Amino acid sequence: MSNDEILPQEILTDILSRLPVKSLFRFKSVSPSWNSLISGSEFVKTHLNRTKKTNYAEQKIIIITSSSTSYNLHSIDFACVNPTIVTVDLPDSSSEIKVLSSCEGLLLVNRYDDSNFLLNPSTRECRELPPFPFALPRANVYGVGYDSLTDDYKVVIFSYFGTPYSAEHDTIIVAVYSLKTNAWRRIQGSHNYVLQGTSCGVFVNGRLHFLCRRNESYVIVAFDLSEESFKELQLPALFGTDGSLYYYRAAVLGGCLCLVDQRYRKTEFWMMKEYEVRESWLKFTIGMPELYTVDLLCMLAEDEFLLKNWFRIQKLVVYSSKKETLRDMVVRGFPAKFRFGSTYVESLVSPNHGGGIGRQ
Repeated sequence: MSNDEILPQEILTDILSRLPVKSLFRFKSVSPSWNSLISGSEFVKTHLNRTKKTNYAEQKIIIITSSSTSYNLHSIDFACVNPTIVTVDLPDSSSEIKVLSSCEGLLLVNRYDDSNFLLNPSTRECRELPPFPFALPRANVYGVGYDSLTDDYKVVIFSYFGTPYSAEHDTIIVAVYSLKTNAWRRIQGSHNYVLQGTSCGVFVNGRLHFLCRRNESYVIVAFDLSEESFKELQLPALFGTDGSLYYYRAAVLGGCLCLVDQRYRKTEFWMMKEYEVRESWLKFTIGMPELYTVDLLCMLAEDEFLLKNWFRIQKLVVYSSKKETLRDMVVRGFPAKFRFGSTYVESLVSPNHGGGIGRQ
């Protein structure tokens, strides 16, 4: 009796879509029909949508370590009872790297020579992007997101003549890379936004978001990936009244657009609980004890935040806003020194063909 006769495909799809990527790769060898099902674009989307609906702990983080000869990416899975660190293979580990942005399991990674590639750390598949043909000398700001209208993953770049933190620019170029066409295309029009704080865009609600300065005012600029147009979102009414805007960055926490201020022993952030509703901005403060210097990395639960403490010894700590307590996050094989890369969710999305499954 074949597997298809044991279970209807709808039930089989429902069961398999709940499994981690590593298990799905093993199950591809069960039969040709399982291989075809798991490798199909519809199953990839079903698996991704189910993963995105799970709790905070299903997300993973990427950290970066370095030695005298190599740079490495490592993944940490908090869904495990005993979290462990797993090294993610790179096509070239000799160049300095940084993670610029992430979307639906894909990481946009930049090398020191200014080349970029899309990487799925779950499937270990990557794709180098073609050189950006419109680059100005020499500041570039990136973001990666998903266009649901064309079922395409896109990379957006702001290219500046100078530095994005300068008050004056002769030229700003905005361009879009399409995974489907494997090509860059310049967005026409006048663009006078000066990026503030973060060097990468964050993907929420079909748009990439950047904290920007325009003339003397600050705005959140949302780039719609389907319409390929800009829209401004209103900041919180009292945002930046103390002159601290320089320290803020855009972020995503619990699926919501956020503005995070990280200075010394106090971390503050604003969360837009209802998208595009200015009145829904809420302010949160995470108080730190003396000798703590932290970065806010992600949310692990409704009232738990993962922080990086980098005073003397770098380590991960969990802050409970409900209990107002701190505890160390113990991760087997955790390095003594690291840089935060990004958060991501497990997915089967392939950077090489947009929907199919990669390799492990």
